[in-house]
Amino acid sequence: MGLFLRQDEQRSEVQKRVATELQERMRQSSIDQPEVDPAFLENQHQTRPAGVIIAALIVLLCIAIVVFALQLS
Repeated sequence: MGLFLRQDEQRSEVQKRVATELQERMRQSSIDQPEVDPAFLENQHQTRPAGVIIAALIVLLCIAIVVFALQLS
């Protein structure tokens, strides 16, 4: 990775060949990604409104506890 960040003219021929080989491997690996199985995507969980309501109630409870604690002091 350091080869890609620092690309100056002071490279030797071996460094240039290694850098080009690594860049080529990166290009090939990004292209050859397997497809996702449709059966895996079939049972995706969707957020229900009940989860949002529960989260809002928890936030309100925390605020009420903080306000109550501040009134006691």
